[in-house]
Amino acid sequence: MPSSAAQAHTICKTDIFGNKYDCRRQRHYRKARSSKNKSTRVYGYAKRKSLKCLGTVRAVGSQWVGAAGAKSSAIKAWREVVRFDSGEKFSDWANAKGVTQGCSQSSIGEVIGKVLYRCEVSAKPCKMALTGDGR
Repeated sequence: MPSSAAQAHTICKTDIFGNKYDCRRQRHYRKARSSKNKSTRVYGYAKRKSLKCLGTVRAVGSQWVGAAGAKSSAIKAWREVVRFDSGEKFSDWANAKGVTQGCSQSSIGEVIGKVLYRCEVSAKPCKMALTGDGR
């Protein structure tokens, strides 16, 4: 007679007509759970690198009547590229390292007597530092 901790049942294979064959008797034992060991099991550990700055990103803005507007357009284009590729944590222009920028006259020429400019910026996006007060 099986003990109270053991349960026995029969496992059979069934063919397409519903006939059972290759039957075996199996016995399963219940394991008593230990209340002493309730800690979390760790199966693996991978150390992640804390990336502070990424590789250089280059962006070209749209053309503007003045060089100041063209420069802000190029910075906006850079922020959009960085946000799309790496996330919002890296998209702050104030945290960028290795900034290079240049503006030149647009190839279209003049519109109503005013010169159009287009700017290009490149910089390494860096992650924003966390502050203690949550801002």
